[in-house]
Amino acid sequence: MKKSNRKVMIAILILLTSVGFLIYRGLADTGVYYMTVGELKTSVLGQQLGTNEAVRVGGLIIDGSIDYNQRDLILRFSLKDENNPKETIDAVYNGAKPDAFEPEIEALLEGTYDRVKNLFQADTLLVKCPSKYESEQDNEQEVGK
Repeated sequence: MKKSNRKVMIAILILLTSVGFLIYRGLADTGVYYMTVGELKTSVLGQQLGTNEAVRVGGLIIDGSIDYNQRDLILRFSLKDENNPKETIDAVYNGAKPDAFEPEIEALLEGTYDRVKNLFQADTLLVKCPSKYESEQDNEQEVGK
């Protein structure tokens, strides 16, 4: 093998290794676990999560638990597991309350969980559209048939 071919091969190998490392680090930094409220509280994985380790949790917003401070944009509420309503967590989100944020609507939170306080500090809050919109859409489709 000529010296110039060897240098090209080494350069390509270094480039591929660098790109592979960057992809690995990017996935490791953005990858988070998704759990239900019950899984977060009872699973071994949920117990192994560190207090600063990001996790996604989904559940239903509990009626009567919503406390929104509009001036400071602090939203406090509780989530329950859809399959096991006895499993609940408290949550805090700093930001504007979504329009569709209502009791018994499914919410998806991303943030950190403090097991001792049973408190989820959400950095991201997403809510599913209420089913009443889906019903109206279904009715419109049936009328159009």
